[in-house]
This record gives sequence, C-alpha cells and structure tokens, in this order.
Amino acid sequence: MVTAGYIERSVTVNGLKLAYQEWGDPNAPPIVMLHGFGVSGHMFDEFAERMQDRYRLLALDQRGHGDSDWSESGDYSREAFVEDLEGFRKALGLEKFVLIGHSMGGLNAVSYVNRYPGHATVLVLVDVGPESSKEGVDNIVRFTRGPDELEFEEFVQMAHRFNPRRTLENIRERMRHRLKPTDSGKWTWKFDRRFRQPDSGLTVGWRLSSDELWQLFRNIDIPTLLVRGAESDVLSAEVAERCVQEMPAARLVTIPGAGHSVPGDNPDAFTEAVASFLAEVERGEFPPRAAAEEPPLERLVEEQTAARRRGPGLLTLVLAGAGAVIALAGIGFAVRKASERRRERRAPVRRLAGAAKTAAPPLPPVDLELARARAAETVARLAEVGARGTKRARRAIDEVDLARARAAAAEALAALGETGRHAPEVLRGTVQRVAPAARRPAKRGLARRALGLLPRPARRRKSRRFGWLA
Repeated sequence: MVTAGYIERSVTVNGLKLAYQEWGDPNAPPIVMLHGFGVSGHMFDEFAERMQDRYRLLALDQRGHGDSDWSESGDYSREAFVEDLEGFRKALGLEKFVLIGHSMGGLNAVSYVNRYPGHATVLVLVDVGPESSKEGVDNIVRFTRGPDELEFEEFVQMAHRFNPRRTLENIRERMRHRLKPTDSGKWTWKFDRRFRQPDSGLTVGWRLSSDELWQLFRNIDIPTLLVRGAESDVLSAEVAERCVQEMPAARLVTIPGAGHSVPGDNPDAFTEAVASFLAEVERGEFPPRAAAEEPPLERLVEEQTAARRRGPGLLTLVLAGAGAVIALAGIGFAVRKASERRRERRAPVRRLAGAAKTAAPPLPPVDLELARARAAETVARLAEVGARGTKRARRAIDEVDLARARAAAAEALAALGETGRHAPEVLRGTVQRVAPAARRPAKRGLARRALGLLPRPARRRKSRRFGWLA
C-alpha cells in the first residue's frame, strides 16, 4: 500500500533537527508515535492513515534514525531519547497526548512516563516488555548489520526474507523510507552507520538490571495497552502476560499473523485493537485496577518454601521450644517428687544413724513458677507472631485476586504442613537428651503424658503447583 496524506515536518530539539510526519486534523486529540530500532516514524503509516479522521497523529523520527540528525557525540542513551521527546512536546505545545511506542520506542515511552508523568494519558506498547528474547534480538542485529550498500532491489529481497509476512510491494514502500542513495549509485541505511559497526562502542538505551526495568513498568498507572504479535520472536507470551499482571492498569492484546513489526504486519487488526482501547478509555470504561497484582501471599509462599529447604522455620522452632519448656517442667516436677519419696523412706534410717552424718543435698528443685512464666512468655510471643502473620495475610487477601489467593494459600498450607510435622520430632529428641532419668517406669509414664499434650504431626496435604532491544 502506498500511503499519502501526511506532511513532513521538522523541529530543532537539544541541538538536533528531529523530523516527524503529521497526519489528521491539528485540532484533534494528539497521538505521538515512537518507532523501533533501525526504522523511522513511517513504520506507523498504515495505522496513521486509518486513524487520521479521528486524531492528530505525530510520528517522530528519533535521533539517529530516519531523516533526523545523528548525534555527533554518539549519545543514544535512554535519557537522551526521553529529553528529545520532552523537547518535542514543548515545541509543539502538547499538554496531553496518547503515547505509542514500538520496541526501542516502547522502552523510551516507558522511561518518559516515569520521568515526566502527567502528559501521556494513555500508553500503547507494541511488542515490548521488561525482557526480550535473545533469539529475536539477535535476528534484528544480524539484519541491520548486514551489507552496508546494495542495489535497492537487493535490499528489498533481503527484507522480504527477513519478514515474509509482507508483500514485495509493501516492502518496497517501506524501504524507500529506510534507505537513501549513495554517491556510488547504490543505497544504504538512513540510521547512524555507527550502529552497524560492532567496534564503534555505540550503545542504545540503558544498562539497568532486570529488576529495575520491571519496576519501571510497574510504576506506570495510566491505562496501558500491550500489543504483542502472535508470531513475535522478541516478546514471549509469558513475559507479556506477566507484564500486564504486574502493571496497575494494563491489558494484553495478541495480533494474529504478526511478528515483531505488528503495525505493518497486520495493520487492520492492530488499528482495531488500539482504536477500541482508546474509545473504551474515553468512555471511562477502563478504570485502573485497585492494586497491581504482585501478590504478597505468593511471596510468603516462596519464602516458606525456601525456609523448608533450609530446615525448620521460626514457627517450628518456637513451637518446639514452648513444648520443650512444658515437658522439662513436668519431668523436673516428677524428679522432685521421686526424690522427696526416697527421702521419706530413708528418714528412719537416718534418725537411727544419728545427726552426725549429714544427709546428701537434694537435687536442685525446678522453679515451677519460672517455668510457667517462660512458657507464658513463649506463647505470648507466638501469638504476636501469629497476629502479624494474620494481619499480613488479611492485607494480601484484600490485594489479590481470589482465585490466585486460593492457589497460593493451598501452597502455603502444604508448606506449613511439611514443616510443622518436624516439631514433635525435635521435641522428642530434646526430651530424650535432657531427661535420661525418664527411662524409669514412673518417669517414663509421665514423660509420655507430657508428650501426649503436643499436637500430632500434621497430615500431608496434596497440593498442585500453579504455578528491546535496549
């Protein structure tokens, strides 16, 4: 499809001339579009042509790409792209706008919304997430680092092999915006040639950890549509689904018959998805969810599972300690009573032997009041731990989806059951070490009664585990 109806414009921002294409009525609600690596704003031509009767569409050629200037210093950091967008917004007098970003442009959009909140009212991310598949990224790098100069038709054939979803006619039109003629009569890429030199030291974007990048996505609380190509080798379905779950107000749409370059692979379905979402937001039918789905209860389950691998957890040790205190107090009481009975039986013999012989000192008595106090203190601490755990669990239940909470709770119960059944074994070992006297019949019976006060090991419960390009 040969597109028409747009005006080529430019504006100077941060010392660079930035080119852009403008579609639609200048008084209509604006949409700003950011392309991916190696291409230009023209990647949105089909979409803009279909939406120009409703919106003012502005497709920006980002620095180093399309007809915009290259950075002499080689600054293609994420911060530089973001400041370019903010300068572009100010130059055009845009206060509120819809922001669409594809791939590299999507990450620039995410960073912009974090850096300058309040201007973008709706965010559309196209085949981009906090993580990218290495295979897909490598394919793009190999394609963009191919031959630097070729005949125009040779570039067309190369691009068609890279993306056979497009027709040759469509690719020819797209390549006219991505290539420029050389003095030799051949053609070369428009984007900064230093990107195609592995030893140039040029980098695009930021160097954030995976956790930091995920957090930038979670920080976005405006209505967000994540569009993924069903045949994409850059954004996996798993990452896309997790992304919208962890963002406060996001929805995922998968476009059939599309790879990474969704807007051109299936422009009709892409346009319909975006137009429907924007209409829903404008009608107020897409409110943000009450809270991001990053369930604290799941983290509690993970923590408990890790603790189970390490050994008995705090709760188990507290229970074992409380039981040991009670059992030792009972055994001590039994020993004391037995000693008193022995002294009573030997009293007549001692009187006959005379007071010259001093009786052997009795075993130190067990302070029952102290034992009771320690046991009460232990139980109080256990209640405090339980109260905090209950409070956290209640907050978690309020924040998570009921179905996910049920699955997580089942996992937690299984983990606690697996751990808690070790408590009586720990206690039995303790009693056997500290009270050898309990082997005698009288004391052994009392020890059994003390152990009988403890809960039986929790039964096993069956559980099912439910589980760019910079």
